[in-house]
Amino acid sequence: MIRQLMCVLLLMVGGVAHVQADQGCPYSSAIKYVDGHFQATAGTLVWQSPKIGYRDFVDQFIGAIFTPGKEQDRENGYVDKCSYLTGDGQRVDLRYSKSAEVETMSLTGTLHWHLASDPFGLPVYICQDSQPDNCAFTVKKPKN
Repeated sequence: MIRQLMCVLLLMVGGVAHVQADQGCPYSSAIKYVDGHFQATAGTLVWQSPKIGYRDFVDQFIGAIFTPGKEQDRENGYVDKCSYLTGDGQRVDLRYSKSAEVETMSLTGTLHWHLASDPFGLPVYICQDSQPDNCAFTVKKPKN
């Protein structure tokens, strides 16, 4: 009986952890070139690049940048961009659509996000990995 309860508890904890880490940058295979932009949907967010003057395909994910709301706060901020390389080696950045209802984003309990400084000396978190799932984050939506 105790063994069964432990199994159920572990399954419940695993399910909760998954819900908390359900957002990430889009996979390269999900990104399409549409009307001059690269775009994709990942989780509940729509991601789009600036207008690109050439048609290509997104080949690989290279990382993401998270900007904290205050100092080095991992709990309140936003994912500034997800970066990729195209088939011809050009970097392309996707940002989430501002039309999405997002109050704030936070980093999940992953070891892949590392504190760094942006060109202005302000703190940012950088995730450099080939798998978008390793650069996971959570999205907090406004309460209705």
